[in-house]
Amino acid sequence: MKLYTTKRDCEVAGHWRAAGVPFTLSDEQAAELTPPRGSVVAPYVPADTKGEPHARLGRNKRRNRKAAH
Repeated sequence: MKLYTTKRDCEVAGHWRAAGVPFTLSDEQAAELTPPRGSVVAPYVPADTKGEPHARLGRNKRRNRKAAH
């Protein structure tokens, strides 16, 4: 059982689900509802890990870094 969310308010697995609220689905249920077969359900990604820069330098840090000789 993994956590999933819906992209919009809809009925999933016999229950009304609000967009963005995580819920659990079995692997078999998720296989039918997630892409490429379905397009409403997506895996849940916690907000604190969303959009992390993955150890990249920001615009100003890249511009102001010291050149290696």
